[in-house]
Amino acid sequence: MPKGVRPMGAFWRSFLIPGWGQAVTSRHGTGAAFVAWEGVTAMMTLKAQQELNYLKSIHSSNVDLKRQEVQDWAVLWAFNHLLAGAEAYVSAHLRDFPPDLKVQAYPNGIGVTIPFHE
Repeated sequence: MPKGVRPMGAFWRSFLIPGWGQAVTSRHGTGAAFVAWEGVTAMMTLKAQQELNYLKSIHSSNVDLKRQEVQDWAVLWAFNHLLAGAEAYVSAHLRDFPPDLKVQAYPNGIGVTIPFHE
């Protein structure tokens, strides 16, 4: 991980451009998923807006329904930015978490083992 990448830095990167914060925290698969969803929501928002413009031009009775669809896609688009930022923030915080931590279920509860290397 590059020096100086802090959790808030990772958050702002992914909040501005989903997937960027994941890229700097070496979570490329997760970043790719956010980029793909960004493309889907952006294109569907634009497509629904074009359809809304057409329905307005022909004075259709379905304008309100299409306007709601545009708003729904826009909310999903904005939510993708927020979720990508939050995921990058948490990933940056957990980068030093031991990868070989094990949690195991036992009959009377759970057990956690953390290996110590000397």
